[in-house]
Formats: sequence, structure tokens, C-alpha cells
Amino acid sequence: MSPQLIQLLTICLLLLIYLFIYRVLRAIWEGVRPSSELKHKKLFNSKQPKTPKALIVRTPETQRGTRHQLDEELTIGRAAGCHLTIDDSYASQLHARIFRQEERLLIEDLGSTNGTYLNRQKVNTVIALKLGDQIQVGSTVFEVMS
Repeated sequence: MSPQLIQLLTICLLLLIYLFIYRVLRAIWEGVRPSSELKHKKLFNSKQPKTPKALIVRTPETQRGTRHQLDEELTIGRAAGCHLTIDDSYASQLHARIFRQEERLLIEDLGSTNGTYLNRQKVNTVIALKLGDQIQVGSTVFEVMS
């Protein structure tokens, strides 16, 4: 093989490598950068924030999709006196409370044995809820929805 042919093939190989790297970086940038439509939705939604209005059961499968309205206060537990009674042996009689304070929706654990979890983090104090949050009481998982 002639030296000119080897040099030409080397240049072509380098160009292909650079093109490949460019395409990979471009694909990563497109995946990370928010689209203009998403930016528009964020700007539009920031003017009228949606407030959480319901809890939707995600697990167990037998109750998946069940909707519970969030009023001024909602207590969750196994006791018959709770606003939301769940048949879950890992839940305490009076497990957690969700309540409104001004315009915010808050959750607190009521000294349950197994704890209340918000987005897989244990609830140790009163915490504000937002749309899409996942609440776990015992083995029951709820999602905060509008």
C-alpha cells in the first residue's frame, strides 16, 4: 500500500471519529436541554399553579387508581375514625395527617410505628406537598394529583 493511500485512509478515519463524537454530543445536548414547548408550558403554568386536590392509590394493585379528595384535613390509618381507612397491616391505627395551611398542602407523621415516607424520604417534620409527590403509608403508595 502506498503512503499516500494510508494517509488518506487515516484522515477519513479521523473525520469519521470526529463526526461520531459530534453526533453523540449533539444527542446528549438535545436530551438535556429543555425544548421551547416545555419552556412555554413552564411559563404558562407558573402563572396559574395547580394545587393538589386528590390522592390516587398506586399500590396495592387491587386498589390502584382509587381517588381520594383532599379537603381541609385528611387522616390516614387503619382506625375506623380516620378519613381514609386503609386495610394495611404495616399502617398504624392513626398513621398520618394531610392538611391545608393557607394555600399549601402539608403532611405529617402521627407517630406511626413504620413511618410515613414522602418520595422515599422519611417524614420527620411537617412537609409541604406538591403535584406528583409519592406518599407511602405502610405498604400503600399514593400519588398527589390535581
